[in-house]
Amino acid sequence: MYCCQQVLVGKNPELIAILTFLCEQSHKLTNMGIYYARQLYFKSHKTLGKYDAGISLQKEQSL
Repeated sequence: MYCCQQVLVGKNPELIAILTFLCEQSHKLTNMGIYYARQLYFKSHKTLGKYDAGISLQKEQSL
């Protein structure tokens, strides 16, 4: 599937803290996107395309 090479982070606590924060925030964004898509599916019984979710979100925010 994907090939990746591990690069071990040194014992720099500032870098580890930044990387941990970024990983946590990206995980939260992923969870929010999945939750939002599921709620839309349950309300309308249809799935959204790649760009439909952004348009739908903009409409809700403008109300």
